[in-house]
Amino acid sequence: MTDLTDQDVRDYLRQHRDGGPISRLYATGEITEHTIPALIKRTGEMSYEEQDEEAERLHDVTGYVTAVGARPAVAGWTDKLRAGSEDTGTGGC
Repeated sequence: MTDLTDQDVRDYLRQHRDGGPISRLYATGEITEHTIPALIKRTGEMSYEEQDEEAERLHDVTGYVTAVGARPAVAGWTDKLRAGSEDTGTGGC
């Protein structure tokens, strides 16, 4: 696993928002008992679709989530967006 920043996690998850735990992690930094299973499922889907590079990125995010552990929404999480991003960070939540 590479050392990921919060911004790396947001960047990797942007296209994987699911309206559930992945979206909450993307939008707020929240990690629950449902986050890792959702990431593992999505990683498997990427592998099945032969999107190995994307699956590896999601695997790295899973490592990040495992290391961080469960946590509530992070204050200022959306402020971590890079300057100039058009994304509002709502993630469809």
